[in-house]
Amino acid sequence: MKGFELIFIASRSRRHDGKPVLDTVAKLAKAQGITRMTRRDDIEGIGANGHTHSAHFFEATDEPQELMFVLDGGECDKLIRAVEEAELPVFCLRRQIDYWQFGAN
Repeated sequence: MKGFELIFIASRSRRHDGKPVLDTVAKLAKAQGITRMTRRDDIEGIGANGHTHSAHFFEATDEPQELMFVLDGGECDKLIRAVEEAELPVFCLRRQIDYWQFGAN
């Protein structure tokens, strides 16, 4: 099947209205009926300003995280619009993919 991989990336400490920004993205997706996602913790990332974000032994709040969705074009556009309208401080990438679901759901 054809669709889009949509990934939102932010450090664990990034907040919007006092809540983790990726939790807010997940809530927006759920409100749109999107139930399938994957959340990943990354080891290290470098932001647009050149700052290195990573998890440290004593402090994990700067650890980069990703929230990944596989969606059709309409779902993808709708979620991107919702994130834009909410003015969430998050990096996003979208790429066209082919995907399959094998076996039983």
